[in-house]
Amino acid sequence: MKNAFALGSEYDRFGPWIDKVTQREDLPRLYRDYPIDFGVERLVLKVPRNITRRNATPEMDLYDHVIMLGQEELTVLSRRLGRPSIEGSPATDMGHGRGYHVVTVQLSDVVAIRDALNLLDGRLSVSTSEGTPVKIAYHGAAVDVVTNMVGLLRQSSGTGPASTVGSALLAAGAPLARPAMAQQRGTVDPFLATAFLEAHIANPHLSVWAAHGSRRLSLSGEGLQGAVQRLKHAISPMTLHGALFAADDAAMGIFGRHAWLLRGRVPNYSRSHLVIPLSAPDRLELAPHPLYADVVVATIGAGKWKQALPVPRGSAAEQLLRDAVGKLS
Repeated sequence: MKNAFALGSEYDRFGPWIDKVTQREDLPRLYRDYPIDFGVERLVLKVPRNITRRNATPEMDLYDHVIMLGQEELTVLSRRLGRPSIEGSPATDMGHGRGYHVVTVQLSDVVAIRDALNLLDGRLSVSTSEGTPVKIAYHGAAVDVVTNMVGLLRQSSGTGPASTVGSALLAAGAPLARPAMAQQRGTVDPFLATAFLEAHIANPHLSVWAAHGSRRLSLSGEGLQGAVQRLKHAISPMTLHGALFAADDAAMGIFGRHAWLLRGRVPNYSRSHLVIPLSAPDRLELAPHPLYADVVVATIGAGKWKQALPVPRGSAAEQLLRDAVGKLS
């Protein structure tokens, strides 16, 4: 009867939301053998599988991840069956092919945190200089819980002094810093300005550095091939979506959409938040986009991790990044 109750309890509570776990009895049974000190961990969450309720059964392992955020470490347990979301980690075998992978990341080693949501499809990634060891998919119903965790990760990671690149960004951004972004038409995506204001409420030290709105891009190729590409873009145009660069003394945050460049005419209701501790980056480079003359691509990196940031040529964002690159030379 006890086992039947445990199966029913996990199944009865299952839904698309991410739940906090405060006692071992509330852990999914798959992970219950893992030693967790609830008195030490600041936050323990369980992330459900991305399946509908009607496709779930009491016998299934219904949770893809358990996330533990401690004082110095982030530990993620990931369900082993199916397509793993966490790669290159040791595994604990529960028998009969079941089990989970374990990844532990030192918070001081985190170089980037990205939370992206496209409709109800959420993706959280935590990167170190060795790559991106933590990738977690979640349902959009849990966005508030994930946003809170990103805030905690931001506070705990990159606590060291700013790197040379981080110092250059701070020096370039300081003259531009302001507590809010005026929503002038075309210069800033209003949705991203609102996202910044919500983040500013949680972190009053956050300041806007630069922002730009979305714009359609055109090709300038010559000959028949260029004409064909221009026709394709007329049918399915390429859009460079807006972004807002903000920072405090510890980290730079970039608010944007789930993709920087996107083809098509369908409205984009996505959002993303990229956090880069200013202690982390070891390089920042600028280059013209290979296809679009109106776009400049900044590449920021730390070890094996890197991120391309396409911005409009002549925008405040490009000037910010170009000033930072100039301070490195």
